[in-house]
Amino acid sequence: MLRNVTDMDLRLLRIFATVVKCGGFTAAQAELNMSQSNISTHISGLEKRLGYRICERGKGGFRVTEKGQRILKASSVLFEAVDAFRNEAQDLAGRLVGDLYLGLADNIATLPTARVDAAIARFYQREHDMHLHIFVNSPTELERGVIDGQLDIAISYFSRPLPTLTYQPLYSEEIGIFCGQAHPLFTIRSPSHAQLQACDWIRHGFLPVDQVLPIIPDRASATAHHMEAVVHGVLAGTHLGYLPTHYAQIWLQSGQMRALQPATLRYDVQHSMITHAGHPQSEAVRAFIADLLLEHGV
Repeated sequence: MLRNVTDMDLRLLRIFATVVKCGGFTAAQAELNMSQSNISTHISGLEKRLGYRICERGKGGFRVTEKGQRILKASSVLFEAVDAFRNEAQDLAGRLVGDLYLGLADNIATLPTARVDAAIARFYQREHDMHLHIFVNSPTELERGVIDGQLDIAISYFSRPLPTLTYQPLYSEEIGIFCGQAHPLFTIRSPSHAQLQACDWIRHGFLPVDQVLPIIPDRASATAHHMEAVVHGVLAGTHLGYLPTHYAQIWLQSGQMRALQPATLRYDVQHSMITHAGHPQSEAVRAFIADLLLEHGV
């Protein structure tokens, strides 16, 4: 009685299928490169494994039994499944599969040193069957996403290193002070530090705790958790705010904003790639990390 299918069983089934295709033992000798007695021994072995006859052979000629017909049909399905498995296994060699979850800081598309788009392009040149999920969020939310396992990789600037995460610096971003067209300082050519300090500011809720600012405001009646939120406060003319200089260009060119003392009142922040130190990384995640590092010259 056949209780499990072995490699030998598969071989015996293929011999049986060939014999049926050729119409008998004699005709199958050339294709199988076996003697008639050897073929008969294999078929007898298969019947012993199954527990019943699958074909009649003798003076009356070769004939497949009813059970043999069913075995032939079932073995055909089995062969197709084995072939499909083999093809799939071969296709997966060198191919990336699955889902990749990437988190980014907002509004870095205009930052020349951020080569994330180039890394994505390089990644998609690989042999893959991947789906890339891209999220934009605040640094705190990005860290939480990586810690919780909702993100594989995140890139932003972070306030402090957390012990469960690994940090790899990738690129820097220049930040300046900006005011909107409706702000009282907009028409003042070189406002003093005291004037700037006395204004109402929209502060960053994600600013690194150790970041040294050119101006530390006395008053901040608004808090932003994304760069676009800072833009709204600045464009309203009610607040001064720190913004990436590359991001503010569109409003500088339209005359809706101006940079305040851009030669001196600016600073740089370091954007880093974070991953979870304790989570195993898939082949696809490792490949994308390699592409990120290569594109950023790390």
